[in-house]
Amino acid sequence: MDPIVIPALVTSAWTLLQPYLPTIASKAAEKVGEGIPAAVSKAWNAIKKKLDSKTASREVVEDLLKDPADTDAQGAFRLQLKKALEEDKSFAVDLEKLLKAAGDTYKAELHGNGAIAQGDGAVAVGAGGVHIGGNASGTTIVTRNNNKVGKGES
Repeated sequence: MDPIVIPALVTSAWTLLQPYLPTIASKAAEKVGEGIPAAVSKAWNAIKKKLDSKTASREVVEDLLKDPADTDAQGAFRLQLKKALEEDKSFAVDLEKLLKAAGDTYKAELHGNGAIAQGDGAVAVGAGGVHIGGNASGTTIVTRNNNKVGKGES
């Protein structure tokens, strides 16, 4: 496998798994697979099996599952995954196939002002924005900070 492909595989795997890590972490003691798409579950199980084969990488997975939001644990996970992919080309090929099969499992669309729309039919609302999914007639909506609202005041 081309060494240039490895970082892309790590990024693709992370992009696929990251939104599901809280669910994976909450089900770590149970069977992972419920509440997440099958393709994500297959990719996670393959990665976890590979990383569990070494003590250092197993500890990294445990740390990530303890606190999926910990950026240090996230970085350590990505590094261990990169090392595993570099050391085992057949694992890299297998993971690449799993990620391709996952394809459209995770959809995210980035918009300005930090907004992100995730999933089919999702709507992104940026900083200070408002999304109303129904009727809001007769309603006053005020956005931003330090606004003053009152009758007849200026």
